[in-house]
Parts: sequence; structure tokens; C-alpha cells
Amino acid sequence: MDWLPLLKVALAFAVLLLASWSDWRTREASDLHWIFLGLAGMAFLITQLLVEGADPLYYLILIPIAIFFLDIFWERRETFGENINLLPLALYLLSFTVLGILVFLRHDDLYFWQLMIIPIMFLLFILLYQFDIIKGGADAKAFIALSILFPLYPVIGELPMIALPTEMAQFIMPFPMLILFNAALITLVVPFVLALYNLGKGDFRFPAILFGYRMKLDEARRKFVWPMEYVMDGEVRMAYLPKGSEHSATQLDELEATGAKEVWVTPKIPFLIPITISIIFSTVVGNILFLFIH
Repeated sequence: MDWLPLLKVALAFAVLLLASWSDWRTREASDLHWIFLGLAGMAFLITQLLVEGADPLYYLILIPIAIFFLDIFWERRETFGENINLLPLALYLLSFTVLGILVFLRHDDLYFWQLMIIPIMFLLFILLYQFDIIKGGADAKAFIALSILFPLYPVIGELPMIALPTEMAQFIMPFPMLILFNAALITLVVPFVLALYNLGKGDFRFPAILFGYRMKLDEARRKFVWPMEYVMDGEVRMAYLPKGSEHSATQLDELEATGAKEVWVTPKIPFLIPITISIIFSTVVGNILFLFIH
């Protein structure tokens, strides 16, 4: 059934590529990307259950998955506000009841826990977003949608190159978490790319070349960049890791007042871009941590 994981990977990559392009150009990625990806994941999940001849009871897990997922995009008032919002409360009670029944009846079945990876990943990514480990709402929604699409590692022929050492390895780092892990690793490549870019232009200011590049000041006003330079006490200073600030325009004005024509900037790179690359890397290479598990 190699066609199924291959189709999943191709679809995920295509949707993430479109979302990344949108995020790069406008700093916005429509929720339609994640709704489509999540609903496609539901369709693939149903197909998987059918093809594998799964216990009909397992189709019930589609109820909480659908409710938890679609609630992310539901513009509604709070469940426990001035008045109790009965509809979402009832839906969540239904979801947890279904999960409770499944846990009670199938807690000793490995296949059930493979399906349970999906709602568990939902909870984990929501927590990572709430604790500001995952910074963007679009990033969190992307990972939640990917959790539906990839409850298990996609195995396509001889891929991934780093094979799963055991069946239980799926639970050590589920595939959506691997995408996050590898995306974080991919971001570590950015300083080397910036350094090569700067060296090619003849800029050798170290360590600034690892964190950004020079740009004409007028151009910096139009681009999605953060100034690395700022004025303090009449002197131009450098911040190698500038914090995102709504005062960037003011910084540029102050730099211009000093007579500066160019400014060192660091690009605002949407995390969706390394996530997109990570999907392919994770599918082809796999989990490098498994090299140390025998």
C-alpha cells in the first residue's frame, strides 16, 4: 500500500508549499490550507481503516478527531462565558465519552494506540503553542492537520533510509513530532546560508554575517525584515538577535537620521518554510535518533 503514504506526502508537501509561499509573500497563510489538509487526512484515515479491515468500533475515533480539529476554526463564543455555550460543551462531552469507551474496550490493542496518536498530538501541539514553543498560530494548525494525515511514519519502499527499529518506535517520536524536530534542525542551517551569501557579496563582518545581511535602508522599509542595527546614545549599535518589534520603522528613521544608507537586517523567515522542507527530509531520511536505538 505504498501509494497511500506517497499520496499523503505529496499532498502535504504541496499544501505546505502553497502556504509557505503565501506566508513568505504576505505573512499570512489562510486557514483553508489546514482545513483542506485535515479533511484530507480524515479521508485517508477512513481509507486506511477500510483497506486494513479494521474493527468497526475504531471508526468511532473519527468523531472526537473531527470535533477537536474543526473546533480550532470555529468562530464561537467561549464555552464557559457569561452563559454556558451548550453546543460545544455537548460535542466535547461526546468526544471524551467516545474516547473513554474506546480506551476501556481496546486499551490492550496496539492498533488502537496508533490511532490515539492523533488526539494525543492535538493536545501536545496545543500545549506547545500555549507555552510559546510553537510561535505562530498557522504553524500550530499545520502540525495539528499533519497529525491527522500522519499518525504513523510513511513507509515508501526503502524509505525512510533510517528504518524504524521496532514497531513501538512510532510512539517514541510520532511522525508529526519528527517533522517539528527536523524543522528545528533545518533552521540551524540558516546562519551558514547567510554566511555564504554575505561572503559572496564581499561582506566579512563577523558574526553579523551569520545572522543577517546588508540592505538599502529604503528597501528595508518595504521588506519583511528586522533591523539588526539601532541607535542608542547617538551611536549605531548592533543586535545580532533582534527581537521582533513594532518599532522597526522608528529604528530605521533613527538610522537614516545618522546618514546611514544601508542597514544590517535579519530576514523574517516563516517557520512554515522549514516545516515544508522537513516533510520531505523526514520522509526520505527519517528519524536520526533511531540510529542510537537498537
